[in-house]
Amino acid sequence: MSKQTIVIVGGGIVGLSTAYELSERGHDVIVLDREMIHDSASCGNAGMLSIGHPPLTRPGVSVRGLKWMLHPTSPLYIRPRLDPGLISWLWSFHQHCNQEHLNRCMVTLCQLGWRSLERFERTIDRESIDCGYRRTGWLDVVLHEKNMDEAEAEAAMLSPHGFTHDRIDGAALRAMSPCFTDAVAGAILHKDSANIDPRAYTKSLARALERRGVRVLTGPAWDATGLVRDGTGRVTGVVCANGTEVDGATVVLAAGAWSTGLAAQAGLHLPMQGARGYHTQLDGMPGVPATACVLHETFIAVTPMGGQLRLAGTLEISPLDARPMPRRLAMLTAGARAYLRGIDAARASEHWSGWRPCLADGMPAIGWIPGADGLLLATGHAMLGMTLGPVTGELVADLIDGRRPSIDLSMVDPARLAAAGS
Repeated sequence: MSKQTIVIVGGGIVGLSTAYELSERGHDVIVLDREMIHDSASCGNAGMLSIGHPPLTRPGVSVRGLKWMLHPTSPLYIRPRLDPGLISWLWSFHQHCNQEHLNRCMVTLCQLGWRSLERFERTIDRESIDCGYRRTGWLDVVLHEKNMDEAEAEAAMLSPHGFTHDRIDGAALRAMSPCFTDAVAGAILHKDSANIDPRAYTKSLARALERRGVRVLTGPAWDATGLVRDGTGRVTGVVCANGTEVDGATVVLAAGAWSTGLAAQAGLHLPMQGARGYHTQLDGMPGVPATACVLHETFIAVTPMGGQLRLAGTLEISPLDARPMPRRLAMLTAGARAYLRGIDAARASEHWSGWRPCLADGMPAIGWIPGADGLLLATGHAMLGMTLGPVTGELVADLIDGRRPSIDLSMVDPARLAAAGS
């Protein structure tokens, strides 16, 4: 396809990865974001590239969520409010929490995951990015022996998709990583995933784009507030908060939880809720795990980053203008205490919170928006934005170039959202 000017709304991992793929193919690219790159939700990610991770819509999750949703210290908390959009989202979410839907999702998510790691490794090597990338897998760390079989069964479900795992008892786990307490029963090692420092990768990718001539315009003035159309109705750019019109042959909407406004202007209602996640960065730990892990009973992600440890997690579905909840941040250290030695002696060097874009069916939306020529959507990755960012960028570039994508995109096609809303 001939060279185009492409406008990308969103400077997180999805937007930057898309910019990288397009710039490699010779397109002129402009990236716009309302926040600075180092403040993006991508930078606050847990740092686990957990390919094969299931979507939020799993059997039983909606029922379990009903028990949790009104408790501010539960893994999933929904701030009570009379919001028709939230009620509709919850009902649709519940309808998708079934085995048949999960099976279809996993075929697509596993294909996306394998391809995304390839793109990560290629970009890291090509741009000499120092981000602590290690393909050492992740540990599902189990406190109670009675939960070990369940954890292994979850790993075994991925075997048909090419994934491998090991079961590790408590003694062997502590020999590998003495930081785990004697109370921990063991762990399941998911061997095929990787770990990364997400802020280091995201900032380095942004610098690589600028070296390639990509314009990265960030800050409140560059918040895209409206779409520009030509006389035929085709989208030909965006209007920013500072009044500047940024024109392009194609606009890619990759603004995470803030994608709903521009999508609505294009006639597409996104059944999306923002789910706030938190992290705490700890310094001074007496020891850190050999690789990233999830604490099975408390759903907290634990990732070593240099000599520090990042604790991340929780899902808090709230309005995007809601203030962070300190007690949910405190849940991270409280939930890790039984698993890890020295938590109380460590010093918190950073606290962070940010929004994950969650569509009601648990899958991202990647593709052209029906009825809006020139506008392409790439959002809704929930907790898998960092993991699936590079492959999403490749797929978006393929669609713009008129190439047939290497992966069947029917499960992530925005047309499914238009059909559901009609």
